[in-house]
Amino acid sequence: MADNVCNKVLFAISKRPARLTNLERVHDMSLRESKSNLLIIDDDETLRNLLSTAARSRGWHPVAATTGQEGLQLLDSEIRAVVLDHGLPDEDGIRVLTRLHEIFPNLPVIMLTGLNDAETAVRALKVGADDYLTKPFELERLFTVIQEACQKRRLSEEVSAVLIPTSASESGNLSKKSRSPRMSELFRQMERAAQLDITVLLTGESGTGKTHIAREIHRLSPRTREAFIPVSCPSLPRYLLESELFGHERGAFTGATAARAGRFEQASKGTIFLDEIGDLPSELQPKLLTVLQDREFFRVGGSQILHTDSRIIAATNIDLQARVADGSFREDLYYRLNIVELHLPPLRERLEDLPDLLHAILKKIADKRRVKPWSVTTAALEVLKNNRWPGNIRQLENVMERATAFSNSSELDERDIVPLIGERNEQPVSGVIPHRSLHEIERQAFIAAYEQSGRNKAKTARHLGIAERTVYNLLTRYELK
Repeated sequence: MADNVCNKVLFAISKRPARLTNLERVHDMSLRESKSNLLIIDDDETLRNLLSTAARSRGWHPVAATTGQEGLQLLDSEIRAVVLDHGLPDEDGIRVLTRLHEIFPNLPVIMLTGLNDAETAVRALKVGADDYLTKPFELERLFTVIQEACQKRRLSEEVSAVLIPTSASESGNLSKKSRSPRMSELFRQMERAAQLDITVLLTGESGTGKTHIAREIHRLSPRTREAFIPVSCPSLPRYLLESELFGHERGAFTGATAARAGRFEQASKGTIFLDEIGDLPSELQPKLLTVLQDREFFRVGGSQILHTDSRIIAATNIDLQARVADGSFREDLYYRLNIVELHLPPLRERLEDLPDLLHAILKKIADKRRVKPWSVTTAALEVLKNNRWPGNIRQLENVMERATAFSNSSELDERDIVPLIGERNEQPVSGVIPHRSLHEIERQAFIAAYEQSGRNKAKTARHLGIAERTVYNLLTRYELK
């Protein structure tokens, strides 16, 4: 088995371009730190060395361990992700995973296993693994999974920290944690929906916290001890999304060197969260409809009917009824998904929460940088209240990160905020069009689309009808990295 893995890894390295891709250049700044930030725990020396070499070529600073105990000793706050083998010489990888998350609960962990069965995958995911790969695996797939896991953890932490300023674990009554009547009602509906164990559709703009609400529904439901499996529909190419959802058999397509359980198998008895369901390709919609109706599906290339008892939560930032009207989304699938709809209001419609959100964001940034929290002047707060916030809470946190990075004071004033968002987002007086260059109009339109897409480059490209490479070029041109 180790030889197969090594052959695939060596092949992938030989095919890798010498220069880094744009995506790797804009990888998180933390990956450029000199200290070790990727922990590899595997007793196979050849594979361990190859993974370390591949990691360094991608900007990581890996450190490797041969046993679970050695890996735990190497663990510190600088580690950003862990690659963990299931079969270790001193103890089971699941136990090591449990101990890793006892020390750092939010640390992304990718499990490697030679056992190709859904039970092992579900055990790993229930304990807290972000994903698992069955040996032999594609090298590029591993590092894509690592990067996605880091991004999901980071975004989840950002939204969780600011959507509800106080800890959700303090009380089951989340309705008391918002000054906005609409958010209080949303929390009440969320608690009720969690207990009903039915399909839920979350709607709202990007950055409003749909992923956090989905996790809360799962946490408050009878399925809380089972796996919560998130799937981002637009993050994978269409030809891989079907395999991601439903799994595949060996030889089903080029590169399918082993059978793999899909997300619906992994989420059986738990919850599967289908993010941005509006981007589900039309050819996969009938198959999802079958799962919703009959709880049955086939793996790609398979002939055996598989069953799932997973609960489905879907989310979208687009108008699904409009997609139904134009024929791009099945009407019967829409009604199967929309048993209960929870709509998350945009930040501009819940400005009552802005002071609490700012307090939570600034405290989180200060804790991360190990400094005292900042405060916000009345003038700065007024500027923030007058902004339209197309990127919602996620954009608000981005603005605060940038404002605090360049401020020399513990108090953020209007002058710290205005350059980052503009003084006001007022509509021009009727009949009067401000004089702007074509370049500036293009820049503002691109920035708006980029923020509304949650800074997702693939989605931005689709929304604007341009190539994804063009998005990277525009980010460079407008100095938005």
